[in-house]
Amino acid sequence: MPPLPEQPDFKQALRDTARSDGPLGALRAFHRQAGPRTLVCGTAGHALAPTELVAPTPDGERTYMPTLLAGMGLAIVRTSSSGQGADDAVLWLRLGLAERLMDAVLDHLGTRSFGDTPLLRQPVLKDALAEVAVGLLRTESSLLDAPGPGLDDTALSVLHQQLDTAEHALLKLLGGTGLTTRGPGADAYVSGVLADLYAPSALPQETA
Repeated sequence: MPPLPEQPDFKQALRDTARSDGPLGALRAFHRQAGPRTLVCGTAGHALAPTELVAPTPDGERTYMPTLLAGMGLAIVRTSSSGQGADDAVLWLRLGLAERLMDAVLDHLGTRSFGDTPLLRQPVLKDALAEVAVGLLRTESSLLDAPGPGLDDTALSVLHQQLDTAEHALLKLLGGTGLTTRGPGADAYVSGVLADLYAPSALPQETA
């Protein structure tokens, strides 16, 4: 399987599409950039892709369509061979989804108040949002400053964990709204699936 292109414009476009349109359009571009009839798989051979790109499924592959993913037009494919992963392209896509979630949180809180004070002016919420914003900027900076050969597995794992932390914090701020199948939490669920399928293995254990 060919690796994804290294053009910064492609990865920035993935991020922008994920933020503006959500996971379906971004994943469509993510896979189509690799070539016709080609899915970008993680190292264990799994891919998350729009259903129109995975049907019909060739022999030797299995398709999984959990209800929430199917409702979003997505499916998980398990191939018989291992892939080369997606390097940091998945991180750019996930960064766009995290920023989309941040936008949803700001919209959600911007219409609510506690007493006479808008929630966005509450010190606790301001601090929580600022911490997430700093975390997203830190992830972006690490991606932009990546060396020519790309980030190693440890660095990729750290950035995936940073995005996990940011998304979990944002979901807490959404309350019950983040749990609905058609709400912003669904995009965060997709982002988590991407981490499960494409992130490198867990960080190595420290030796005693």
